[in-house]
Amino acid sequence: MQIIEVLKDNYTLLHQIHLHLHKISDFKTQGSKQTKDKWSKEEDLLMDFAISLFGINYKAITQVVSSKSSAQVYQRLRYLRDRQQQQHNLLCKEEE
Repeated sequence: MQIIEVLKDNYTLLHQIHLHLHKISDFKTQGSKQTKDKWSKEEDLLMDFAISLFGINYKAITQVVSSKSSAQVYQRLRYLRDRQQQQHNLLCKEEE
């Protein structure tokens, strides 16, 4: 049961990242070039955060958030977590 709670927490964070990226996209379409540049930097920082935290990009975040059922969300998050773990294991082996 603990893994389900962890996945729920991750889903909430992914959903918040998705919402913020969507808002940033809206802000970038309005305003001056300076405003667009500012929001582009914010977007880059948020994406770097998401990639470092989950090892996934905006497209993957969107896929998780747009999942229709809890089972799909958990399945997608498990897949992403497992893939991230595999990448971590490969990096550890390369360092040895």
